[in-house]
Amino acid sequence: MGVNYSFCGRAEHQLDDKGRVRIPSKFFPKREDGEDDGKGYAMKFYFMPGTQGCISVYLKDALDARLEKKLRNVENDTAESVKSKRKILSSIELVETDKQGRAVIPNTLRTSAKIVKDLITVGMDDHFEIWAKEQYDLVNGDMTFAQAYSMVGFF
Repeated sequence: MGVNYSFCGRAEHQLDDKGRVRIPSKFFPKREDGEDDGKGYAMKFYFMPGTQGCISVYLKDALDARLEKKLRNVENDTAESVKSKRKILSSIELVETDKQGRAVIPNTLRTSAKIVKDLITVGMDDHFEIWAKEQYDLVNGDMTFAQAYSMVGFF
């Protein structure tokens, strides 16, 4: 049985000279045994192009659930749906962090997300997103909280 994570919040940070991003601790799940020995541990994440110019990052269980819901049960395997599946599935990259929580962002994803240095990582419930700061500000900067709440019927 998978773990249910609810990623929220945001963190601002930078890409290092080796193309690595430090996964913020709030987005880094604890070990399965719940212990934290202070030495860190490697974790596997699935990176893929997100919408609007970001990188979407999933844990295995959340990605499997999304694939099951959205791709595996497509009833009509038309040429276009097969082409769409191929495009999506071929873009997913398994990325493992080092013990300090750093992960190399694959070049193709870094390029598609226009990531050079400054990053913003934001929680999106079942996954989190990594944005180039400039792109994040461009896409998200003009929406007010009132507009956001109204759009999704939060209140």
